[in-house]
Amino acid sequence: LPRTETFKVIKRRLQAEGVESVAMESTGVYWIPVYELLEHRGMEVVMVDARQMKHVPGRKTDMIDCQWLQLLHSCGLLRGAFRPADAFCRLRAVVRQKATLIDEKADWLRRMQKSLDQMNVRVHRAVSDISGTTGMAMVRAIVAGERDPRKLAGLRDERCCRSLREIIEELTGNWREDHLFNLKEALAMYDFILERIAAYEAEIQRILAELAQTHVGPAPAPSNPNKKKLLRARGQEPLRQALYGVCTADLTRIDGVSTSTAEVVLSELGPDLSAFPTEGHFVSFLKLAPKLAISGGKPIRKRPKGTASTRVGAALRMAALTLRNSKTALGGSYRRLARRKGASVAVFATARKLAILIYRMLRYGQPYPGRRGLQ
Repeated sequence: LPRTETFKVIKRRLQAEGVESVAMESTGVYWIPVYELLEHRGMEVVMVDARQMKHVPGRKTDMIDCQWLQLLHSCGLLRGAFRPADAFCRLRAVVRQKATLIDEKADWLRRMQKSLDQMNVRVHRAVSDISGTTGMAMVRAIVAGERDPRKLAGLRDERCCRSLREIIEELTGNWREDHLFNLKEALAMYDFILERIAAYEAEIQRILAELAQTHVGPAPAPSNPNKKKLLRARGQEPLRQALYGVCTADLTRIDGVSTSTAEVVLSELGPDLSAFPTEGHFVSFLKLAPKLAISGGKPIRKRPKGTASTRVGAALRMAALTLRNSKTALGGSYRRLARRKGASVAVFATARKLAILIYRMLRYGQPYPGRRGLQ
């Protein structure tokens, strides 16, 4: 039978048998169409973590996996994994693919830098960021055929710290045709990925507009003037307003949380965090809870299984890293921990604080205390 007909047969068979709840084990991405079909038909679908079955007393002996799952689920011994509402699952799929494109964009940027290094044209030393306005202007001029280092240095922005003479020295190199061709093709791929990212951002805006609550007004202006200026410079104010319309909470008011971080949090979890009874459950779900494995009174250096970072946890760690020089309460807390425990511990602990602040804001509507201090 065709695959669609097979799904219909499965649905009719389950309904004929009076099945109301279905337990499934995640196997790559093959479970997704079956899960969505059954959920769309009104059945309760429980996605089970295979590691939970190992903690159930007894052995399955020669039972096949589906029978073992059915037996445990009928006894109420299985707990479903967290999955946001279907509308936010659609948003999550688009946001994840956009993140993949952003990673690919960074790869092609490094390939451009490699081609420049092979020609001894060190644009990344002449400017702080090769992907910035001055850096990309120089790269595009080189691809267009410009070879005079003085004319290339003339493209510098007036705010550049390097002098014109220093930039000319860095842009003097040999112009081999093979490296120039690689640079040209890498730039073309970079521009193409930028176009695809823009298309994904437009789709994200459309989905957020559909999910927005009609009675919600515009988001209040950021209390931090530097963040307000940065949002306008990067053109992220529309995204901030769209995210606010979905959850009626401005996560970007939290120091260190950008619109990209808030986008990841809402797409992965949704605005409803009632599935997590306490902030401790929420932090543990994000793999940001401190855990020290001890055996016989001695700590074990080996990392326990299941402690890998989640997407939200990774985004919060990156947000915590941006606070190392911030003149805020969170920034001061980061620096105090870094002096005593090291930078890695400070990043982990600050990410945990950010998770707690996000939980309180989404679950209880608690405002961010800002510069007044944190509890």
